[in-house]
Amino acid sequence: MVSTGISSPVKGFLLLAVSLGLAGRTTELWFTGHGYNLTISQGHGAKLNCSLEGMEEPEILWLKDGGVVQSADQMYIPIDEDHWISFLSLKNVERPDAGRYWCEAEDNGKKAVSSDIWIMVEGVPYFILEPKDLAVFPNASFNMSCAAVGPPEPLAIIWWMGEPPISMKPDHSPSVLIVPGRSHDPSLPRKI
Repeated sequence: MVSTGISSPVKGFLLLAVSLGLAGRTTELWFTGHGYNLTISQGHGAKLNCSLEGMEEPEILWLKDGGVVQSADQMYIPIDEDHWISFLSLKNVERPDAGRYWCEAEDNGKKAVSSDIWIMVEGVPYFILEPKDLAVFPNASFNMSCAAVGPPEPLAIIWWMGEPPISMKPDHSPSVLIVPGRSHDPSLPRKI
């Protein structure tokens, strides 16, 4: 955990610096720090930041997967007259928040782009298609389907009917269980 001294402790802290020359000079871009991967538990928060040097009043844009982040949880803090830090707070992180984030700033037609921050979201998998109850005739074949999503990917599906599992080999989601017809198998119920 890293404390920024500005708000609550955060899981990760990235400082990316961009230097832009003053008007009339050759623009020089440089970064400190490197992009990184950040894994966040679903429902928790994260704070991302980038640091920009060489502009007095920058407009720093946060982007995610190519689109501008439209969030009120962004702020700029001046360190000195031409050194700024921009923060992006993600509160109550959900699966759609996963992706690639970065900062951009522009000065005199020159664009500066920060290194990437990749966010992965951990959580509990859940069913998007649950198996349905079926009534079958003796000796009739039937199929059952299910699908689940959620980190971590890929999900393994194991079919159970009492003990032991019906199949010892995990299947990936979505999964279809094919049950062949059986005439007098007491372990196979007629309604599943």
